[in-house]
Amino acid sequence: MPLQLLIIDDSELNLKLTELMLKKIDCHTDTFSDVREGLRSVKDHDYDLVFMDYLMPDINGIEATRLIRSMKGGIHSSSDYYERLPVIALTAEDDSVMQRRMIDNGINDVLLKPFKLDDVCAIIDKWCGTTLRKHISSRNFSSRYSDGNERFDTVLPRICGISDETLKDMLRVDLDGFLETLMIFTEDVSNKHARIDEALAGEDYETFCVEVHRIKGEASMIGAYTLSEDASHLNELGKILAAREISPSEYEERLSALVAGIAVMYKQLDELCESADAFLTFAGRKQPPEETGVLSSLAKDQGTSAAGSRNKQVDRDKLIRYVAHAREALDNGDTALAKEWLAEIGDHIKK
Repeated sequence: MPLQLLIIDDSELNLKLTELMLKKIDCHTDTFSDVREGLRSVKDHDYDLVFMDYLMPDINGIEATRLIRSMKGGIHSSSDYYERLPVIALTAEDDSVMQRRMIDNGINDVLLKPFKLDDVCAIIDKWCGTTLRKHISSRNFSSRYSDGNERFDTVLPRICGISDETLKDMLRVDLDGFLETLMIFTEDVSNKHARIDEALAGEDYETFCVEVHRIKGEASMIGAYTLSEDASHLNELGKILAAREISPSEYEERLSALVAGIAVMYKQLDELCESADAFLTFAGRKQPPEETGVLSSLAKDQGTSAAGSRNKQVDRDKLIRYVAHAREALDNGDTALAKEWLAEIGDHIKK
């Protein structure tokens, strides 16, 4: 009988990637992006192990684990089921102090993002007494890459922010998983913008940290390591602003750095998505623009494309000006005006 596993993670990309890995080793998985729904499922199903993202809105991994440990009733005949159920925290934070805190509060183990199939199998073997890791080495999970996918080992369209070597490695290890992950990541970028803008507009730096922390982990999973590092830096700045334990002048300095860093990150995200769309089209995961074959229509399309490109450049120039205005306001000590410019930046990006 296959293992019954539960995955709770507010990132759809992380859910999908983990689910794809576990399907390869014939595990049954239930996935939830809403932590409360996931917790309700613990009472209704007999899970062998739970993978739990640590940093989630409203309820973090430690709080969720405490709720599991205190549960009673449900379908379980064993009175100590909730106490024994292995809970594995998923996190991109390689922080020994934080990991110790997780263990001290009822979490059984920690799996660092980005993780590979071998890492997942090792931790399942450790807590469920299986031998998955021993058997995966004899199975070829990359056959779809080697059989009929030779085009991915020749000349590839570039994806901004992912090195050519990293891209080829990702494709060799798990072609389908990488393409699926890349598609989910790019489709959620506009939502990422909106959530970050909303958090900044309300000075909700805790939520801001959750969002950029998510980008840090997801970017690392697709091999966009510079983007991941930049998001990590923004996360640290957000934590400082959230603590509100600095002087007004230092607050303004940190906020100025945050605004500039966000503009850089947004540019990276947009360039990555634009080039990823072209790559996914090349890979057959997205349909190319429909061609009419009529010269007049082609000319019209080219004109529209050129105009769109010019408008995009104008928009980017405007965004840069808005960021400069926000920084100038902060330098002058006018926090209220800086917030107005931040709101303008958010509105402009949403258009």
